[in-house]
Amino acid sequence: MSTKPTVTLFDEFVDELLKERSARPLIIVGASKIDNLLFEILGLYFLPKRAKNKDVDELLEGDKPLGTFSARIKLCYRLGIIDESLCNALERLRTLRNPSAHSIAFDISKSPTKEHILELRKCVASRRSFALTQRRYFNQTTLTKTEELQCILLTLCVLLEAIKERTLQTKGNKHALQIAAR
Repeated sequence: MSTKPTVTLFDEFVDELLKERSARPLIIVGASKIDNLLFEILGLYFLPKRAKNKDVDELLEGDKPLGTFSARIKLCYRLGIIDESLCNALERLRTLRNPSAHSIAFDISKSPTKEHILELRKCVASRRSFALTQRRYFNQTTLTKTEELQCILLTLCVLLEAIKERTLQTKGNKHALQIAAR
C-alpha cells in the first residue's frame, strides 16, 4: 500500500491519463481507476471485513460476489452512494470498457462503440463537474475527441474521489442488530 497522500496519487493518475492519446488505453485505465474507486468506497462504507487484514476481502476482491465492476456499480446505486445519473454513466463506461479490453477490432469511430461514447458523453458532459474538470485540466474551451474522453473519465474519477472522501462506515441496521443479538 502506498504511503503517498491521496491527492498526490490522484495527481499522478491525472498526469498519466492526460499523456495518453489513444482511446483504448484511456478507457481501460479510466475504467480500472473507477472500478478501484468503487471498491474503496464500498470498503469504507461496509462494516470491517471478518478476514485478517492481510487477507483479501471476502466480498469485494477476486472471484467474490462484489468483485466485478458491474456489481460494484449496482451496489453503490442500491445503497444510495451514487445517484441514478452517475450509475448510468458508469454503466455506459462499463459497456465501453469490455470491448476495449477484449476485442481486437475495437474502433471508436464504428458502431456500436461510437454510439456508446456518445451516450457516455450525454451522461457526463452536461454536469457542472464536467465544466469544472475541463477548466482545471484543459486550457481551451473546445476539446478534441481524445481530450473530451479524458475529461469525461477525469470527471467521473473526481466525482468518485469526492464521494470516497465523504463516505462513512455504516453502523448497521440498529433494529436488525438488536434482534440478531437476542
